[in-house]
Amino acid sequence: MSKLCKFTSPSDGKPVYVNPAQVSVVYTFKGTPPDTIIGFRKDFMLGVKESLEEVVEILDRATAKETAGS
Repeated sequence: MSKLCKFTSPSDGKPVYVNPAQVSVVYTFKGTPPDTIIGFRKDFMLGVKESLEEVVEILDRATAKETAGS
């Protein structure tokens, strides 16, 4: 089972947890301020407070640990 990655909700600052195995896309929505969006297939999008680079790094690290442990 994948380890969940912890991110921060931009609206209330509470933690949100993401299963990296279910993430299909990460991108920046160019609003004001810009939001980082994590997409799970085409059904669900989640905005997080962390930057695009931070999100990708966290997800990459979690995925690398999972594949190294297999």
